[in-house]
Amino acid sequence: MWNKAKKPLATHADAYNFCLDKLALRDHSTQELRQKLKERDCPEELQDQVLQKLADHHFVDDARCARSVLDAWRRKKFYGKQYLRLMLIRRCLSGEEVREVLGEVTEEEETERALALAQAQGDKIRRKYQEDPRKGKAALARMLASRGFGTSPIAIALEEF
Repeated sequence: MWNKAKKPLATHADAYNFCLDKLALRDHSTQELRQKLKERDCPEELQDQVLQKLADHHFVDDARCARSVLDAWRRKKFYGKQYLRLMLIRRCLSGEEVREVLGEVTEEEETERALALAQAQGDKIRRKYQEDPRKGKAALARMLASRGFGTSPIAIALEEF
């Protein structure tokens, strides 16, 4: 597809409206918006002014952004804590917010999610690997690991399998 030329953001109004358009779609972290403004050749002091104004009006809130990532992760059901960490880092959130949100996820919650995935995929895996159940367990372990589950939830899910 054609790459549309990105219009440089030289005025406060242009940069502010650009950020409001982005925020209308979903929450963004401060750093995420800063990167988007930088891509549009917005001067750094103008970036600071616009982001400060957005923060003053409570349009940008990194804690709220982290909470929305956590809520989306909880709705997805079949993903582990490492996947959540990756999504938080992709949103350019600071280490403090990442640690705070990850602290809210308990080991039991992650284990329940791993068990739910193992139960949902169990019959399919058993049918596919009925001649060699060890290969089925290995496939389940790979599936759980690729979805961001830690070693402890994987081990518990494999015991139940």
